[in-house]
Amino acid sequence: MNESLPWTEPTARGLAINVDLTVHPLPVVLRVCHAFTARCYVFTRRASDESIVVELAARDERDALRDLAGEFSNALIDHHLRAIVAEETRAIRELLVAQAFCEADLLDRRDMESGEREDRRGIAG
Repeated sequence: MNESLPWTEPTARGLAINVDLTVHPLPVVLRVCHAFTARCYVFTRRASDESIVVELAARDERDALRDLAGEFSNALIDHHLRAIVAEETRAIRELLVAQAFCEADLLDRRDMESGEREDRRGIAG
C-alpha cells in the first residue's frame, strides 16, 4: 500500500509527523524518537510553541516509511501512557523502595562490633 497516513507528510528525505505537544509532552516524544533511531534516521525541529515536527528517513531502501510512521505514532501513545502510569504510581513505588531499604540491614555490623585488633571476618586467616 503506497498511501500515506493522514497525519504524515512526505518530505525530500522521508516522512514528517507533526506532533502536538499539548497531547504528547516533549520528553515522551524524545523517548519515542530515541527508540526509533536504530530503525531509521530521526530529525526533530520545533514547528511552534505547541508542536514539533519529527522527520523519519529510512536507513534501508527496503524499509517502508509508512509502516515506520504508523509504528512511531503508536509508540507515542504507548510511551505517553507509560509516563502517565509512572507518575500516578510514583508515590507507591517510592514507598515500596523505602520500605525495602528500611527492612534491609545495609551495614555489616561485624565491623562496628569488633575491636581494633579483632578479626571477625577472618581476613588474616
